[in-house]
Amino acid sequence: MGRSQEQLSMDFSQSRESISKQENAERRIQPGMTRQFIERYNNPWIALEAANEYIGWGITQLDGPAVDMHRSSVLMKLREEMEEAMQAMDKVKIINRPEFMQSFERQDLERSAQELADVIHAGTLFLATICETYNMSWQNIWEEHQVKIKSRGYVTS
Repeated sequence: MGRSQEQLSMDFSQSRESISKQENAERRIQPGMTRQFIERYNNPWIALEAANEYIGWGITQLDGPAVDMHRSSVLMKLREEMEEAMQAMDKVKIINRPEFMQSFERQDLERSAQELADVIHAGTLFLATICETYNMSWQNIWEEHQVKIKSRGYVTS
């Protein structure tokens, strides 16, 4: 991100030492500070990293040697993952009660679930990439999504 600990300490009214401990995982970053950081810097990767830190797993930014995070490559990967998930879901038979599911049907269901996890990961990476590239607000996207699902009666809170 390119900001020094000193700059961050001034931005968030914390000591440089406190920022250093948070940066080195000696101290957990509090949710309120994470939210302020995301609001101030509009960085979707920080939001994903924070969620991952708090729950211990989740969607992470890919940084391995085999990955290409250019927006067009991320979009192509999302489409590939969606196609694979659709193919896997086409094999799933969930009309029977779970206790009557055959082992091969359960394997198809588990494969479908794994493919869907790939889609969720790829979709979130694509969203984060376009937010970053086109300076769209990650937070506004998710706030508008919450308003939409609430207005449709899908959630109550």
